[in-house]
Amino acid sequence: MSVLIRTLVLTACAAVVAAPAFAGGDDYDANNDEEGKGPAYFGFVRDHRGSPVSEAQVTLKPKTGEPVVLKTNVLGLYRSHVTKEVAPADVEVSCSKTGYKQAGVMRRPGQEQDMHIETNCTLQRL
Repeated sequence: MSVLIRTLVLTACAAVVAAPAFAGGDDYDANNDEEGKGPAYFGFVRDHRGSPVSEAQVTLKPKTGEPVVLKTNVLGLYRSHVTKEVAPADVEVSCSKTGYKQAGVMRRPGQEQDMHIETNCTLQRL
């Protein structure tokens, strides 16, 4: 192997080793959530067949205060916080995307006192 090719191969290998790899393609580390931000709201947006819907808009709307609007990633995953002053029971989660309508929202039961609130949305193509 020539010195140039060997150098290129070693450089490419070093770049791969240096780049962090995350299961599921996401860098989210729930253990590093800051408690001062309040509960972490997270979940998936999927279509009616179970496929992830990327770039879907997710709205976390508290009864009082400003809503939090965010987008899903390529896996259909979203996560965010509202504020620590808002009780999880007072936050409505909805999702939307052009060309779809919301078909359902399901919050995993028994999380009102938890710091991680999972709510999944289902969208149906129009």
